[in-house]
Amino acid sequence: MIKPYELIKKNIRIKLLGDSITHGVGGSGFEQNGAPITEGFARNPKGYCWAKRFKEYMEENYGCTVINNGCTGTRIEFIIKNFDALVDPEDDLIICTIGTNNRQFYFQDGEKPTREEYGSRFFENIKTLYGLFEKADKKVIFMANIPASSANEQDGAEFWRILHMDDINAIYKAASEKLGFPLISMYELFSAYCDKKGIAVDSLLSDGLHPNDRGYDVMFDLLTAELRVKR
Repeated sequence: MIKPYELIKKNIRIKLLGDSITHGVGGSGFEQNGAPITEGFARNPKGYCWAKRFKEYMEENYGCTVINNGCTGTRIEFIIKNFDALVDPEDDLIICTIGTNNRQFYFQDGEKPTREEYGSRFFENIKTLYGLFEKADKKVIFMANIPASSANEQDGAEFWRILHMDDINAIYKAASEKLGFPLISMYELFSAYCDKKGIAVDSLLSDGLHPNDRGYDVMFDLLTAELRVKR
């Protein structure tokens, strides 16, 4: 299996896909007031987040072009449906961090599925999305997202929290093993960092889910270390 760092080259075009944690929610100055991404979503040009730091770092030190197409509140189905709008022919490498919003199932959508059924559905969607990347001849690194607070992992007023972030991580690992795509488990890296520092995951989150500025710094440091680009 190709290692994530083996896909990083100088002067390539990198596309970031994901949900609110890629878009930058929770970081200082978050606003959707930049150029449009796709219908209903705009860029967060000034907000503090791992994606902005990664873009600035890779463009300055590696001559890369980094474009953040993270869209707040989206699920893996959104990327599948809007693939052609989010991925460009010029993209050399995609870093895709999606799945946090696939934990919940809304009451209005029908009968509650079992954890096994819902997990299988997410696994199949990973396969579908990876197939789209293969068909488009795009190199991709999937990233399993960071842990959430215990409170955030509970049912909500309008949904059941069927899967949890450890489930999302486990499903990505199983899919990576079966399909052979590169995977970075930010879930495990972030958890290990907190354990090593003796701090609570919540201390790096702004609201139990989205990182605060310090949390985004940790994500940036962990990612660049995994990609072996940090000087």
